[in-house]
Amino acid sequence: MAAYDISPVSAGTDVAAYSRDSVQLLVNKLFALPRTKGDEGTMVSLPMEEVFRLPRSKPVPKEKAKTRWEKFMEERNMKKRKRSRLVWDEVEGDWKPRWGYKSIKKSQDKANWVHEVGQHEDPNENPFDKAKAEQRLLKARQKMREVRNQVEAAGGKLRASVPDLVGSQKRGKDGLREAVKRAQVSSASFGKFDRTAPNEATNLQPKRKKGTAPVSGDAEKDSYLKTVGRVLSGDGYLDKNKAAKVGVTRERRNDARSNAAAQSKKRRSKQGGGRKKGRR
Repeated sequence: MAAYDISPVSAGTDVAAYSRDSVQLLVNKLFALPRTKGDEGTMVSLPMEEVFRLPRSKPVPKEKAKTRWEKFMEERNMKKRKRSRLVWDEVEGDWKPRWGYKSIKKSQDKANWVHEVGQHEDPNENPFDKAKAEQRLLKARQKMREVRNQVEAAGGKLRASVPDLVGSQKRGKDGLREAVKRAQVSSASFGKFDRTAPNEATNLQPKRKKGTAPVSGDAEKDSYLKTVGRVLSGDGYLDKNKAAKVGVTRERRNDARSNAAAQSKKRRSKQGGGRKKGRR
């Protein structure tokens, strides 16, 4: 609630008295509004129409998009309940925190130090490593669901990483191609040292275009001059090792060109393209 007075104030005006009169005017306006009495006391109904629109320093915050779970709760008229921080631990017979330091999960992990091998379980497999792997898988799936919910809340649709080729009876060509494409680059070496299956397509990954080096002499000369100018001026960052490697590579390329030109001249002279002996 605010009150504004845009009338000019002279230098000799008493600011305290002027402010008191302005506040008194605001209070008089409040008492002129319709009042109702309730359990909490007398209340005043403020006017609904806008009298003055105060500009904001920041834009109005946008409404946050609802996730799948929030939409599901609204459809089922479900209300979110806050869980208690302490839970009863049947192993130690005491109240333990649900998470954090000395939580019930840690006491349960200490209590489950023996695992009986079932009838249909592999006796050579470590059940504790298997349980940890399943827990990591659940966390990855939960993270995937969170990303999917964020994308769908933003109005998009998340593409599946690999199509379900086992559960579906009809395996489409596009689905198989997408699965092979992603499997080829799923290793640590990005598929460089992996063995390929017979008749496996190896051109599924997108090609990256590399910039071609200048061929003409003028372009190569300009490139040399730009490099020398950067070195002499000292502007910007220059990797000396990389510049030395580039210089050595260009020198070798020039030597190879000159050697090829000399070899072609010798070849033409042997074939009789040069001047014959005995003539002057």
